Amino acid sequence: MKNKPPLADVNIVRIVQNYYDAVDSLDGDRLAGLYYPAPTTLLQFNADEPIMTIDAIREFTNGFGQALAGIEHTKVEVWTNPLMGDVVPVDLLPGRPASSVTVVSTALPIFSVGEGAALKRIALPATSIFTIDVASEKFISVHNMFDISKVYAAVQG
Repeated sequence: MKNKPPLADVNIVRIVQNYYDAVDSLDGDRLAGLYYPAPTTLLQFNADEPIMTIDAIREFTNGFGQALAGIEHTKVEVWTNPLMGDVVPVDLLPGRPASSVTVVSTALPIFSVGEGAALKRIALPATSIFTIDVASEKFISVHNMFDISKVYAAVQG
């Protein structure tokens, strides 16, 4: 069993922080540029259907970003040492490069919805599972788990 991932801890933290910075920018092109170019690349929220391909991730990010006044990820923590070595989710779709690492991060994203006196700030503790291609340092998959329905309710209401 391997104790350390094939990327240095400092690199894993940098890669994950770049992801959060790209999400906070609400720029679909910036976020999409961090993903590995494969048909099985995915972004998933909770048990929802995954968003597949870089183009679909870009489109989702741009649409979601238009509904928000902003996002700010705070209290970011990254577990750089995967449990039991190189743990990879068993339901990960085929097409993953042979050399990847899966790590977990927690964060407190704060979503801003509305404007002026109607601005609402919604803090939702989140856990994310990142699978990263070691050679390119790009994301193969990101699985975010938090109560996104609260954000949708604030946008609609």
